[in-house]
Amino acid sequence: MPTTFKPLLIAWIASLVIVLGGLMLLQVTYDPVLEEPEAIVAEDITPEPEVIPPRVMPIEAIPALLEMTDRGPLPIIGQDGTEPANAYAANPVEADGLNKIAIIVTDLGPIARNVRRALSDLPTRTTLAFSPYGAGINGWAEQARRAGHETMLMVPMEPNNYPQNDPGPLTLTVNAPRTGNLNLLRDSLGKLTGYTGIVTHMGARFTAAGQSIRPVLEELKSRGLMYIDSRASTYSRGPEMARALSVPSATNTITGYLDEDLSAAVINERLDQLEQQAARDGYALGIARPYPVSVESISAWAAGLESRGAIIVPVSQIADLQPSAP
Repeated sequence: MPTTFKPLLIAWIASLVIVLGGLMLLQVTYDPVLEEPEAIVAEDITPEPEVIPPRVMPIEAIPALLEMTDRGPLPIIGQDGTEPANAYAANPVEADGLNKIAIIVTDLGPIARNVRRALSDLPTRTTLAFSPYGAGINGWAEQARRAGHETMLMVPMEPNNYPQNDPGPLTLTVNAPRTGNLNLLRDSLGKLTGYTGIVTHMGARFTAAGQSIRPVLEELKSRGLMYIDSRASTYSRGPEMARALSVPSATNTITGYLDEDLSAAVINERLDQLEQQAARDGYALGIARPYPVSVESISAWAAGLESRGAIIVPVSQIADLQPSAP
């Protein structure tokens, strides 16, 4: 190698070593100042909506909502404040933009085939009311709730032509003492479990007497039950008193039953009246009995109801929502 090139090579190698060493030192000691990340604004994040599973309507009676007495198991408000009217209510139906119509079919229990017909043929959201005189009504009521029906209890009350028209030995009467009527009421309440409230049975004279119906409503309030006035009379004091006492309530929209006349044409006409009332107010309630023509008419009418702007709902869904005077 020429003597002049050797010093240059040594100088080049030395320079390379210095540069590489400097780079390694810089890599080890360099501590860059990082920019702060942009703050995340909470409003920019849309949380996923919480999915709450639908509540399941209890099939069997809830022990914490029962008082065991010599008159049978009576409904009570739970220690946590749970009321039977809410605990045994069906889930509200999604009904945006639709008029809400509740249908109650009563007099269930005494004749088994009528209960079977109601369970098999009526729309699911129909409310079923059982007679305190029926046999095995707790079993029937459990089947009803399993099928999605709210259940209620009928309470016999004095009609205008009593005793010629006699609702039976559990009838509450105007001339009976307060304690006597309350004992009869509790006798009825103890016949069934798992229900949301009562439906007045007959009762044109009884419900028109404020001093008679008021103790009944006070008892219902103390037990967390609903009150449904079948409106056997236009003079019933029940609806206004129930509201004054904050008892959840609903009232038959049309005086009398939908099937007062056992004619399909008449029943359909009264169902149309009910639908028209719901179109005016947003809510309506009709009451019928489990006759074959009644069940068939209700089922056929309900089949096209949503296309006409209405929907059948559990009666609890219209509690306290009707106008004061139907």
